[in-house]
Amino acid sequence: MVTRQEIFEICWGTAVVGDDSLNRIVAALRKALQRVGGGSVRIDTVAGAGYILRLAPGRSGKPAARASAVSAATQAAVDSWRLGLPQPDHLRIEGLRQACTSHPDNAMAWGMLALLCRQAAEYANDDEVSKFVADCQKAARHALAVEPDQPEALSAIATLAPLFGRWRDARERLISIIEAHPGHPVASHDLAFMEMAVGRVRAAKKIIDGLIAVDPLAACYCYKSMYQHWSVGDHVGLDHVGERAVQLWPTHPAVWTARIWTLAYTNRAQAALAMIDEKRARPALPAAFLAYLRQVITAFASGEPELVSNAIARSRDHAAAGPAHAISSLFGLGLLRAHCDAFDVAEAYYFHAGERPVPARHMPGEPSITDQHRRVTQILFTPVFAAMRTDPRFGKICDRIGLTSLWSEGGLEADFLLEPGDFHSSASA
Repeated sequence: MVTRQEIFEICWGTAVVGDDSLNRIVAALRKALQRVGGGSVRIDTVAGAGYILRLAPGRSGKPAARASAVSAATQAAVDSWRLGLPQPDHLRIEGLRQACTSHPDNAMAWGMLALLCRQAAEYANDDEVSKFVADCQKAARHALAVEPDQPEALSAIATLAPLFGRWRDARERLISIIEAHPGHPVASHDLAFMEMAVGRVRAAKKIIDGLIAVDPLAACYCYKSMYQHWSVGDHVGLDHVGERAVQLWPTHPAVWTARIWTLAYTNRAQAALAMIDEKRARPALPAAFLAYLRQVITAFASGEPELVSNAIARSRDHAAAGPAHAISSLFGLGLLRAHCDAFDVAEAYYFHAGERPVPARHMPGEPSITDQHRRVTQILFTPVFAAMRTDPRFGKICDRIGLTSLWSEGGLEADFLLEPGDFHSSASA
């Protein structure tokens, strides 16, 4: 349910607006939904409280019509996953629930329900997380009872718990899914995410390149591809992917932020600032977050010591407000070459250490950006930390996180370890 007060605040802010305005708009929405949806979607009023948007119960008892509805609900869920927005997709989840009720033997519908509930568990409000976790497990059990190796259900369970600290287990689970279902998009995407998290950037890029070749219109691949091209030094590929992505999804928060940072880091600060100031083609991000980006990139572009100093101080304050803020702070401090400050923020983010530990959960007022609600290590293997990897503090972070033992015991090595450098001596210092 969405309360009337929430709608007033989101749509009109502090402006004084009467109930009649909201009533007229809801009436207009109902007419529009009837016109384009034929009654398949409706707005229900919760007396004295607010509104609920829901799919209407199927009106046809014909098996062919019900099967078509299940197919449509499943495809809508697949498209939702491909878009990869950092928010629960309540409408698609509700559609899948109805599909599973009408066709309890449809393993794919149950598997997609598990997958979207897994996504929702990552991005939902705190009071909803546990329910989505339980719903994910329940849906996965149904899917696997019908089809024991149902890949969406297995992928959902493999990644339901945060990957941080359990990379080996997640990697083995995902590889086993891909062995049974070669090229499976969900398992392959998640394996690429995991490979990047442990510093195997080229392995991650190879997977995402293959996925994009098959499905170039999946947003969830493209912003990851930007970071990967940038991290291996392929700026031509970065620009090709980045320009296409912002043309296709200008308001996608992960696509937009990836393009902002990669422009700034490749000496195109003015282009990044122009994107920040383009109100018509940017995500609905908090004003304070946009102001932070503008301050950091302006300071970098100017090089003026006072502006840089102020931006560094702002970055340290910014990081303490939550995990997404901490990630953007690390990007900012890397851009400003404030390495000591970046290590302090990394300590606060990964270990909740120092005077201002970063909260573990996404906080109110933070921007909601894909892959930034949980602790993630991918940023350590981008150019943000390139100049810091020979510093003993980088080795100690990898030790304490558990990556060093993963590399030495698991037969895996991060890309940067294969390059000239003194990480091994630094890590043991």
